[in-house]
Amino acid sequence: MTQSASIGITGTSQHGAPIHLRHLTMGDLAQALKRGVEDWLACHTAIPVLALLAPVGGILLAALAAAPSLTPFLFPICAGFALLGPLTSLWFAALSRARELNGTATAEAAAAVFDTPRRITIQRLGLLIVALFLAWIATAGLIYQHTLGQSGQAGGLSFFAAVFASPAGWSMLRIGCLVGFCFAITVLGVGFIAFPLALDRDVSVTQACGASLRVLFGSPLVVLAWGALVAGLLAIGIVPVLLGLALVLPVLGHASWHIYRAVTS
Repeated sequence: MTQSASIGITGTSQHGAPIHLRHLTMGDLAQALKRGVEDWLACHTAIPVLALLAPVGGILLAALAAAPSLTPFLFPICAGFALLGPLTSLWFAALSRARELNGTATAEAAAAVFDTPRRITIQRLGLLIVALFLAWIATAGLIYQHTLGQSGQAGGLSFFAAVFASPAGWSMLRIGCLVGFCFAITVLGVGFIAFPLALDRDVSVTQACGASLRVLFGSPLVVLAWGALVAGLLAIGIVPVLLGLALVLPVLGHASWHIYRAVTS
């Protein structure tokens, strides 16, 4: 890993151990992705993730078929999935941590950290991310109601035509993308290294999120590039009824651990 320059800010964990943060480089991201692929191959997580995602994709399609009025929420839910990225990466980061510590990754070794007091911070971080996701869905619903929803386009195939063929549809897209970007930056800022840090050290939610924000302010272009890469790969993974996420989620999750190691070692 390429050694990077110090950001110049040092945090402190609950037990007094200093947290030294360093600048990230694009090379660090490339190395993290490479090691993420290696961990994915070593941990054999594709089949369990696929087994979980297949019924989720089926339920989503069935819900849209049974209730076309839910169609306006399809894009916000899929786009908002990126907001859950830090939370969905948690288990894969734990596996990468166990592999780094023990030379091999087992479910028992990865789960051991969740039987420690650190689980409290992890749970609170999870609730924070879920709350932001639900806030986004609620906000997207309000945007729809005050734009395209006033035209009576409740759902179905006609909804997609109205999105791109009416001023209200374009207004919804512009406002939705702007507000969604604000939510994405918020989650990226507070969750960039928060979960791996909480796995690895005894920190509070404030300290974990504060460390993530300091990395964002210290290496903004690199962090934003990672956020764009994550969003793009998740979008590609979502297209085949979520099944592409069986590859994307584990690799990004494993890579998140190595990004944390790059910025703290």
